[in-house]
Amino acid sequence: MVSADVRVVVLLTAWGAGSSAVAGFLDACGAYTCPPHHSTNDPRTPNSYEPAALQQALADAIDETTLQPKSNAGAFADFFESWLTEEKAKAARNGSDTIVLKHALQVFLLPALDRIAMPEYIVITRPYPTIEQTRQRRGWHSTQGEAGAKIIYNAIYSYMHGAEKPYLAMPFDRFRNDAAARSKLLQYIDLEPGPDALAKAEAWLT
Repeated sequence: MVSADVRVVVLLTAWGAGSSAVAGFLDACGAYTCPPHHSTNDPRTPNSYEPAALQQALADAIDETTLQPKSNAGAFADFFESWLTEEKAKAARNGSDTIVLKHALQVFLLPALDRIAMPEYIVITRPYPTIEQTRQRRGWHSTQGEAGAKIIYNAIYSYMHGAEKPYLAMPFDRFRNDAAARSKLLQYIDLEPGPDALAKAEAWLT
């Protein structure tokens, strides 16, 4: 079991649902998002705020085009426990007591994340047509649009309800347009940025 000195927050979301903006906002507020990050081909969001090492481990465990486990999916838990221990130490050295993890494929490995990280969960939602429009603009595979989002959100809610896990549901458009919603998010995960950090985070969103 990984030590609990640094909290872990897991963003559960489909591709194209705005989670990069949410993760970037939390990063600016003082959360540690485990760089280096995976880069995208989208000039609007070149930084995915997805840890590159975690992204690779997830892709090794889950097929991104079918969303089905690969034969070595069971090895993910060993990787994740060791990696998270190192990232918690890095977060502490950077003066942060909160790690934020974001990637769409996380939902298919929630039992391992739950057991090892004991995280708080934020479910970021966006209408399916908007997710699909984003996929088409980016030229990404169909699983990274509406078709995949339906599978991902079904998996999220099935796990959350079946395991009776608390979570905060955050519609992306409300997060983007309502300062009160952003404040509620920060309160939910006990992240308390100073005035300068909060101003920087708010400016980053505009």
